Amino acid sequence: MTLRRSLGAALASLVLLAGCTENTPLAPRVDAGRTLSPQDVTELLHFATLPDLSGTRRAEKRISAAEGGFVELNGFRVDIPAGALPADTVVTIDLPTDPALAQRVVAEFGPHGIRFNTPVTLRFPLTGVSLNGSPIEVARWENGGWTSLGGSVDALGTVLSGTTPHFSAYGGKYVMAGG
Repeated sequence: MTLRRSLGAALASLVLLAGCTENTPLAPRVDAGRTLSPQDVTELLHFATLPDLSGTRRAEKRISAAEGGFVELNGFRVDIPAGALPADTVVTIDLPTDPALAQRVVAEFGPHGIRFNTPVTLRFPLTGVSLNGSPIEVARWENGGWTSLGGSVDALGTVLSGTTPHFSAYGGKYVMAGG
C-alpha cells in the first residue's frame, strides 16, 4: 500500500510539473531543447531599458492553413500568408523571461522546425532599441550561432522585418564586419 501511495504521489508531482512547464513562458529554446544563454545573444540588438517582465511573454493563435493570419506579442509578429502552412496550426511566440535575455531583441517562434510552403514574414520591434548606426538584420539561431537572413527596416525606423522558411529562435542583430 505504501509503495502504491508513493508511486501515486510521484506521478501526481510529475503531472503537476509537466502542466506548469507547459504554461510557463521560458527563455527561447534552440537546438532541440537547448536554452539560449546571455553569451549567445551578445551580438543581438538590445532594448535601452528592460521590458516589463510581469506581463505576458507568450502568445499563441490557431492559424488556418487556407486563410493564413498573424500572431503578435509586444511588437514581435509573424505574418503567415494563405497556403504557407501545411495544415491548420497553433502558432506561438515566446519571449524570454530571464532579464539578461529579455533585454535583447529575440523571440522563439513556433512550433519549432515547422516548414512553410511559402516564406513567412517575421517582424521585430525597434522602438526603445539602442541602435549604434550600424546596419541591422534578422538572424536565426542554428548550429550554435546566428545565421544572417538579411531584412529591412520600415520607413519610420520602428520595425525590422525579414522572411523565413521555418520557425526557430530569431533575433535582430548588427551586421558584423565582413559578414
